[in-house]
Amino acid sequence: MEAKENKPLLPAFSLFLSGAVLGAVAAILMAPDSGKETRRKASQWLKDKTAKRREALTEKKEQVLGALQAGQRAYREMEEAKKDRVARV
Repeated sequence: MEAKENKPLLPAFSLFLSGAVLGAVAAILMAPDSGKETRRKASQWLKDKTAKRREALTEKKEQVLGALQAGQRAYREMEEAKKDRVARV
């Protein structure tokens, strides 16, 4: 049933995406800069965005790795505590 409820979103999203692409093309065609300058700006924008995404990805990776290591430490401590309780019995 969920698939039927989400179906109206697909055409709306497709229209939105098509409009965004057409708007971007129109903006490039109407830009006051030369083609070479527009390509340079687009290239620089893409490089900046890529660098920011890589930085964000690296930060998230470090966070996940830290959480994983903390979980492993907690598990080892719990196992050691369990062994100590069993040894006392």
